[in-house]
Amino acid sequence: MRTTVADIITIALMIAVGVFLFAGDASAQCAMCRSSVPQAFAKNLNLAVIVLLAPPVTIFSAILFIAFKKRKG
Repeated sequence: MRTTVADIITIALMIAVGVFLFAGDASAQCAMCRSSVPQAFAKNLNLAVIVLLAPPVTIFSAILFIAFKKRKG
């Protein structure tokens, strides 16, 4: 059975959606940030950490995708 790039991307997206849907309340900051930040601001801090994580992951994924498409073989 031959696996295509579209199949791999589809499976990866399904896994990512599953992780986001079934993930509980995650603590995205370190212990020092958690103790010094008020509880109302902590949810916004968690969202900020996730937003700041999105561009590097996207760039890394794009580089891997281009390298995969340009490989010899």
